[in-house]
Amino acid sequence: MNRMGLTTCWKIGGQALAAAVLTAALAGCGGQAAGGTGQTDPAAGGDPAAGAPASVEVTPAVTAPPLAAEDAETGWDETATQVRFDGAAISVNGAGASADGRVLTVSAGGVYVLSGTLADGQVLIAAAEADTVRLVLDGVQIENKTGAPLYAASADKLIVTLAAGTENTLTDGGAQFVYADAAAEEPDAALFSQCDLTLNGEGTLTVNAGFGNGIGTKDDLVAAGGVFVVRAARHGLRGRDSVAVHGGSFQITAGGDGIQTNNDEDAAKGWMALLGGRFVIEAAYDAVQAETALHIADGQFEIAAGGGHGAEPADGGSDSYKGIKAGGDLTVAGGTFQIDSADDCLHTNGSAVIGGGTFLLRTGDDGVHADGGLTVGGGQIEVGASYEGLEGATVDITGGTVTLEASDDGINAAGGSSRGTDGAAGRFGRDVFGADGGAYAIRISGGAVTLHAGGDGLDSNGTIHISGGQLVSIVDSTADNSALDCEGAPTVTGGTLVYGGTGTGAGFGGDSTQSYVYLAAPIPAGAAVEVLKDGTALLTHRTAYALAMLAVSTPEIVSGEDYEIAVDGTKTAVTAGSGGTGFGPGGGGGGFGAGRPPGGEGGERPGGGFGGLPEGMDRETLRQAREIIGEAQDGTLTDEQRAQLYELGLTDEQIDQLLAMPGMGGGFPDGGGDRPADGAWPSDRPAPDGGRPSGGNRPADGAWPSDRPTPTPAPAAGTA
Repeated sequence: MNRMGLTTCWKIGGQALAAAVLTAALAGCGGQAAGGTGQTDPAAGGDPAAGAPASVEVTPAVTAPPLAAEDAETGWDETATQVRFDGAAISVNGAGASADGRVLTVSAGGVYVLSGTLADGQVLIAAAEADTVRLVLDGVQIENKTGAPLYAASADKLIVTLAAGTENTLTDGGAQFVYADAAAEEPDAALFSQCDLTLNGEGTLTVNAGFGNGIGTKDDLVAAGGVFVVRAARHGLRGRDSVAVHGGSFQITAGGDGIQTNNDEDAAKGWMALLGGRFVIEAAYDAVQAETALHIADGQFEIAAGGGHGAEPADGGSDSYKGIKAGGDLTVAGGTFQIDSADDCLHTNGSAVIGGGTFLLRTGDDGVHADGGLTVGGGQIEVGASYEGLEGATVDITGGTVTLEASDDGINAAGGSSRGTDGAAGRFGRDVFGADGGAYAIRISGGAVTLHAGGDGLDSNGTIHISGGQLVSIVDSTADNSALDCEGAPTVTGGTLVYGGTGTGAGFGGDSTQSYVYLAAPIPAGAAVEVLKDGTALLTHRTAYALAMLAVSTPEIVSGEDYEIAVDGTKTAVTAGSGGTGFGPGGGGGGFGAGRPPGGEGGERPGGGFGGLPEGMDRETLRQAREIIGEAQDGTLTDEQRAQLYELGLTDEQIDQLLAMPGMGGGFPDGGGDRPADGAWPSDRPAPDGGRPSGGNRPADGAWPSDRPTPTPAPAAGTA
């Protein structure tokens, strides 16, 4: 059983196939054992049976310099200067450092070993601009009641080494903090450096930053080892110019961002590379935020941002509460990720490539969002709760396993909106995309995709092209939404598709080389569905939800030929490429009429247009109209709302048609079950794990589901 407890059994061409879908776990079929995410025909792309699918090569969005020898060095010898703290007293044995009251000043490059307890004092680095200073924390506790306990005002580089097996603590002045440089408002961290900063070692450092940031540098931050427990009023770790983490363990609780770069003046800086390590982050805002490019090669990430997917931001969503965010491109080659965020779990203002890794995501907005293109080539992505699952100007899936639960669209190409299918205001406003309208596209050429959506399954403001892989797209929505939704008709030239629910979508376009079979009849949840040719099963599917209609497409289905669809043994004769695959019942003709005619040519609904849409209205106009009508009280428009609809070019007749459509007033189309007015999940349906983000069975406190592994604290002191 996968983490969502969902498995479906397929049989294609005599070979058994199992793909993760939204259904109750079964004991397997066709000789397949239940468990994992199933087994896939190698020709379909990917092998989800082997745990997380194999990664594919990813070109990093940014390449961090190799770890320098001095950054990896953790040892010292007898030439090091020894410093001992004893309350208010400081003793120095060696050169390069001096004590003045409770302030230790390091004025030259070299190695300094610090131990003991300093009460209300400071370690100040005031070395030459070419000097490298290494501080070895060998069991030290430093508190500064009015400022930063460790302040590197000048040097070329500061290296902080945690001696093996030691526990060390830095505590700032909290509410009594006074800037040493009031004009620059610096230092602004408990451990603050004006120069490059490296963290390494095999001990533990606890940073209590009650005033500002925990650990920060104005230049580059490198981490190579050590255990860090950071509690910060603002940001946990900040490297202005860059952050490169090669290893270490970080437990961060932050009133701002967890880990951050913030150089927005130089496009070559502000990047972040997370190459390994363990991260347990609870951040009030973004957990990980790179000003420019971000690359993740490996690591373990347990993240909560903005209070989690069930939280309602106090500012109405005007700020950012994302799990992992990049201002430039984002690439992920591997790692394990548990992310529970109020805003997007993974977000980039550029393009994103996911080549590997295992993701367990829960979000109040998008699971993965890219303003530009989003490519999934490998890995295992499970979005247990979201507004929209995957989103980008273009979305390309070439491999991996993707399982999505979305209250609006499952996979969306540039259809970003501030509102859901019921007209309710979205939490974070409209999304911004980088492509022109004609370039929007969803392309699936490999992998296994399973989704259950409260809006459209696949929704492209441009094209949909499926040439391989496996797709299960089930929608439980209003009459104007469907499992496959694009401008025109989707192109299908390969792959295995099972799609439907309350709407399937258009028949295939004229460039398609693959046909489908279609059944418009109630199918109960848990039913065994088979597609038969001359008594031989081409595909077996176990439904997870009650369906009003279902369509199936495989390379073996030939347009114009006769097949049977059996539901729990009851057979219905169908002809491939006919019977129509329309939008949900109850709207504007309810479908595409004859659908795709024999011979492989794309068909149109008699009279043209999309089933379920008023005559003469395109899909984008419908979206905008739905937003306006969704604000109406009890279906009654105000004069201002009606004027807004007129501005869209709608006539009174079209407005009346929209008001009468199922779902526009909060209703639910026939065959899909009744949705209570309060938005709760229908009592006759199996609720998705964790419930829908917009209502239903989601825990009110946004807590991590009880059946999921919860983020664990950082390792105990002295462990890696």
